[in-house]
Amino acid sequence: MYVYIVKGDVEVETATLWEATSKYKRTYPLLQEHITADVVIIGGGFTGIASSYYLQNKGVHTVVLEQHTIGWGASGRNGGMMNTGYKLSAAETIKRWGVDKAKRLDQYALDCNKAVEEIAKKHQIDCAVRMSGHVALSKNSKKQEGFERSKELIAKHFGRDVKVLTGAALQEEINTDYYKVGLMDPLSYQFQPLDYVRGLAEVVHDLGAEIYEQTKAIDIQKNGNTFTVTTENGIVTAKELIFATDGYSEKITPELHKGVFPLASFIIATEPLDQETLETLIPNDRNLYDTINLVNYFRRTPDQRIIFGGSGIGYPARQAFKDELYMLLTSVFPQLKGVSIDYFWGGIIGATVDKFPVIGRTSQGAYYSVGYTGHGASQSTLHGKLLSQCILNEERINSTFENTPLKTVPLYTNKKFLVNAANLYFRLMDKLG
Repeated sequence: MYVYIVKGDVEVETATLWEATSKYKRTYPLLQEHITADVVIIGGGFTGIASSYYLQNKGVHTVVLEQHTIGWGASGRNGGMMNTGYKLSAAETIKRWGVDKAKRLDQYALDCNKAVEEIAKKHQIDCAVRMSGHVALSKNSKKQEGFERSKELIAKHFGRDVKVLTGAALQEEINTDYYKVGLMDPLSYQFQPLDYVRGLAEVVHDLGAEIYEQTKAIDIQKNGNTFTVTTENGIVTAKELIFATDGYSEKITPELHKGVFPLASFIIATEPLDQETLETLIPNDRNLYDTINLVNYFRRTPDQRIIFGGSGIGYPARQAFKDELYMLLTSVFPQLKGVSIDYFWGGIIGATVDKFPVIGRTSQGAYYSVGYTGHGASQSTLHGKLLSQCILNEERINSTFENTPLKTVPLYTNKKFLVNAANLYFRLMDKLG
C-alpha cells in the first residue's frame, strides 16, 4: 500500500496496480522470539530477497526482516521496466571507467535482465517477464546528435546495435507528434515486479530462509564478530548483516544516511483500453521514457492499460501530482483525453551522487547495495548475487560496484530541502530544453 495526502492532513491508502493484480498472496509472521542465523538481511525487496536466494542456494541460513510486507517499497512500486544500461550514458560510462570496464558493465546490465528471466523460468514464477526493448525519447530534435553518438559508441565498444528513430520510423514505435527523435534498444525487458519479488520470496522461504513481515529493525549492535538486530518483539543474532533498504534507508546507519539520496516517483494507470487503441498508440509494446532531467516513463500492461510515471515531483504525493501525470499522459497521447485513471501510487528510489549503484560495508562491517538510480528492477537481482559472493569471499561477477565509493550527499542533513531545490532546478532546465 502507498499513503498519499488527499487534502490537508487526511491520509488515504491506495493499492498499486501490481498489488491489485498480484497472483502471490503468501504472508509471513511477525518476529516474536530470539533467533539466530548465518546472515540477517534488513529489507524484503529485490536486493534482500535475491541475496537470500543466492545464499540459501549455497547452504547459508538467512533471516529476512521486512518493516512492512515483501515488495512494499520500490520493488513493488516501480514501472516494471528492466532497461539496459545505467543512469549514466554510454559516453559517461566509458569516460569514467575506460572502454574495457565499461564494456563489462554493459554486459553485466544485460546479464541482470537475463538473470530475472532465468530465475522466473526455473522456479515458474508467473511475473509476465518478457524481452520488450525500450525507446528513449526526446521532443527536442537537437537530441538526435547525442543519440547518434550513443549509437556509435554502443556499436563500437559494446558490440550491440541500437537504432536512432525519427519520422515514420519513430511513429512505428509511438503514435504521437509529441516526440521528435528516439533511440531504440531491443534488449530491455518488462515484468510484473511485485509478482517477481513475492514469487522469489516463496522460493527462498521454501529453501529454508526465515522471512518476517511487519518487523522493523529498531537497534543494530556489533559485539565481537556477531550482529544483534533488535526488533519490537524479537531479536536476531547473525555473523553477517546486509542492508537492503536503498531509498528507504533513512537513518538506519550513518553511511547510508549520508550517501543515499531518496527520490520520489509516482505512477498512474488508466482504465483498461481496447486492443486497437493500445496497438495504435504503442504498436510494439516497448518500454518508453523521455530523456529530460525529471524523467517520465510509460508502457502498456498485460491487462490492457497504459501506466505513466514521473520522477522528482516531490514527496509525499498529493492530488496535484496525479493531475500533472494525467496532463503529461494526454499531452503525449491526446487520444486519451477523458480516459479514467484507476490507480495512482508512488514511492521512493535511492540515488547516489555519482548516479551509479554502490556495494560496500559500513564501519561495523555490514554489507549494503544502494543507489540503483532507477535501474534497480533488473540490477538488484545480480547485486544480490554479488553480496552473497562478498560474504562467501567468492570471485565477483563484477567488482566495479565494490570499488566505487559511496560519496556524501551535499546537505544530507536536510534532504527535504535538497529534493525540493533540485526539483525546481531540473523543472526549469527541462522547460528551457
